[in-house]
This record gives sequence, structure tokens and C-alpha cells, in this order.
Amino acid sequence: LIFIAAGTSVPDALSSVAVGKSGMGDMAVANVLGSNVFNIFLGLGLPWCIKALADGKPFMLDPTEPILPSIMLLLIYCAIFIFLIHVNGWALNTSLGYQFFGLHIAFVVWSAVSFYVSI
Repeated sequence: LIFIAAGTSVPDALSSVAVGKSGMGDMAVANVLGSNVFNIFLGLGLPWCIKALADGKPFMLDPTEPILPSIMLLLIYCAIFIFLIHVNGWALNTSLGYQFFGLHIAFVVWSAVSFYVSI
């Protein structure tokens, strides 16, 4: 799964940078946001749906796996992402870039701390 994630994230990042440099910042932002939504709904939902259909019963998550906090954090991350763009007048600038960078650093720190606590 790690290789698949890297295989899908790196091309997304490179395409966002390419369209951003060509002056289509809106497309780059849409790609970033769409990628997260795609990961949640299709990347998780489709395999769970297929498993539930194959087994003929609802798919149950392992209660020892702390996936719900990660999903909720990703949804909150997307909501904050949209909020920051809205507050900035739907325009991309350096200040907004720093805000996104800070938000991402907070996410990485939270992920690292939650991983360390779960060990």
C-alpha cells in the first residue's frame, strides 16, 4: 500500500506543480483537494464495498486500528483548506502558501505523535 500511495501521490504532486507554474493555480488546488476526497471515498470505500458484497455482510473495521481519527483529520484538513482559500478571496498568494505549509507541518506532527503513541 505504501508503494501504491507513493505511486499515486508523486504524479499528482508533479502535475500540480506543472499546472501551477503554467499559471493555472486553480487547477493545481483542485487537484490537491480532489486527490484527498478521491483517497477517502474511492480508495477506502470501494474496497470495503467490494468486501461487503463478496462476504454478504457489512465490512467491520478492526477496533484496534485507529483509522477513524485519521479519516476525520483528513476531512477536517480538507474543510480548513477550503476555508483558507475562501477567506483569501479564492486567490492564491505567498501568504496562503505559508498557511498551507503550516497546516501540513501540523498534520505531519500529529501523524508522527499518534504513530509514536500507538507503538
